[in-house]
Amino acid sequence: MKRNYFILLLSAIALFFSASCSKDSDGEDLKNATHKAVIYSPAVGLQRFTDSKVFLSEAPFEKYENFTPLKSLNLPANRTVNDSVVFNVSDYVGKTIYVVALRKKLLSDGYYSITSTTSQPLKNIKFTVVEDKPVYQVAFVTAEPSTKTYTADKANLTLKVKKGSSPVSNREVYWYGTTQLWNDQHKALIEKEYKDNGRVAATLMNRTDADGLLKIGIPVNEAGTVKNGDKVVNNNEHVFFVMEAGKVKEIIVNVDNLVLSKTLSF
Repeated sequence: MKRNYFILLLSAIALFFSASCSKDSDGEDLKNATHKAVIYSPAVGLQRFTDSKVFLSEAPFEKYENFTPLKSLNLPANRTVNDSVVFNVSDYVGKTIYVVALRKKLLSDGYYSITSTTSQPLKNIKFTVVEDKPVYQVAFVTAEPSTKTYTADKANLTLKVKKGSSPVSNREVYWYGTTQLWNDQHKALIEKEYKDNGRVAATLMNRTDADGLLKIGIPVNEAGTVKNGDKVVNNNEHVFFVMEAGKVKEIIVNVDNLVLSKTLSF
């Protein structure tokens, strides 16, 4: 069913192929272009639209580390099904050109594919520039990628636990999750479970060392901060806590850097 949806969407995009191909949406020089490529790439379920580009290359995209693109154009945020980016491909007559949409990693300089492969593999998103054909139209869908398709960045958090001004050693530190569901009610439930059964309803990270320190690796969620209806959701805002006299003592950590130092004080 999902595959059929993508096929129908791409068919709908084709209806717009009769639109003008002379629009220069990102600084590409089209005035003297003899050959142009019009790329349509609407989003389905894509959460972060920033830092996305369409790349042209002579080989299909595999990993950014060994990717050698010919050129790229920025994908506009808030694009619609009939928006496009237009390339001047006059210099590539006789070449087969592969097309892919990539998004920059949230906290580092690498890129990864946001090109949906539900209806076709990346190696099939291509066109061959021939002398007697001036315009090429390519359509594909962009979507949030599977975490299996790229190596996620990991933020390194050094968390210091202090009671007053003194470091707290050998203290268990727990991870609740992101802040999307965190509230006083959930906090009270953790405290009740601890009081009734001596268990903490959260993930134990480890214990602090002799200096009250604990190093924690946190995978970066590339979706970043998004709007969910009227609510703004930060997918990289995490809750860590310790138990002190049966009470939750928490810290909210916003992963906005790959190296973080925070102090949980109570």
